[in-house]
Amino acid sequence: MKRNILRSTGGSSTVDFAFALPVLVVMMIGIMQMGLTLHASGAMRHAVGEGIRLAKVDPTASQADIEAEVKDEMTALDLDKIVTLEVTRGTSNGVAFGRIRLQYRVDPVIQLLPVPAITLTEEKQAYIPA
Repeated sequence: MKRNILRSTGGSSTVDFAFALPVLVVMMIGIMQMGLTLHASGAMRHAVGEGIRLAKVDPTASQADIEAEVKDEMTALDLDKIVTLEVTRGTSNGVAFGRIRLQYRVDPVIQLLPVPAITLTEEKQAYIPA
């Protein structure tokens, strides 16, 4: 009787699945988090680029206009998660420049553990023609 129980393989696939399932779930959550982070990074890069383009094309654009342009270009992102949006204009060696610095917070997909949010930073600077 004992030999039959020890040789039985009836529940082995269930045990294998029980070991593999947590690993698969963690991998899927990690892939989702990486995808959200990459999407946010790409959207930030695009938005900051469009904001600096506006500063170059229209030297009379105000800081509020440039910030509004950056926010308009951040498609499919939550604007409440913007940590910092700085628009700076100045001169360096007698040449006018514009700089935009954007920080955005990406929260964890599932907050099972006290994992901190990821803060992404994008910054661009361009010389503005006179």
